[in-house]
Amino acid sequence: MSPHYRRASPSSGFCAARRAFDPDMSLPELSEEDLLQRVGRRDSRAFDQLYDALAPRLYGLLRQMLHDEREAEEVLQDGFVLLWERASSYDASRSKAFTFAVMIFRNKAIDRMRMLGRRNRLVDSAALEEVTLSPQVPAADDEAQTNERGMVVRKALTDLPKEQRQLIEFAFLKGLTHHVIADSLGIPLGTVKTNIRRGLLRLRDLLKGGD
Repeated sequence: MSPHYRRASPSSGFCAARRAFDPDMSLPELSEEDLLQRVGRRDSRAFDQLYDALAPRLYGLLRQMLHDEREAEEVLQDGFVLLWERASSYDASRSKAFTFAVMIFRNKAIDRMRMLGRRNRLVDSAALEEVTLSPQVPAADDEAQTNERGMVVRKALTDLPKEQRQLIEFAFLKGLTHHVIADSLGIPLGTVKTNIRRGLLRLRDLLKGGD
């Protein structure tokens, strides 16, 4: 099992590591649909096997949506608890087990993005990346304009308060997650998020003023 996620147990909470199983206690090889139907009848062994079957793919989906390993882990845990609760409503004649699970986990991820206000941050970060980290090589006749724009951006960054500038550089120029920044600097996660948000808004205003 990938070290990035942990097994969710409906009866005993979340485990920090994969639990060892007695081979004699394992279920015969069943399809994901059969396993999910057994989960709907509160079969915890079926839940364990379904988790092993679905978690890697669901975790990959959550990472793509959330762009953050720790948040993907948390939504994975919450999603499997919800899957346990809703499994009794699963109808194998209407969808595959994985499709049923994806709808649950996708909605959980969307809820998490809304809670974090990630949509607003993505708009701001995309604007910043467009002017600072564009991977495209400019055409020769655009090179002077691009260099001039880069100077404007660098100047605007220096005009930000030191703590905001440092956090923005860590997040966007070095590609560190908010959690890593908070752990590295020893400051609250909420402070990191607030200062980055304020810094991006201030930077946007400065860039508009320089146009």
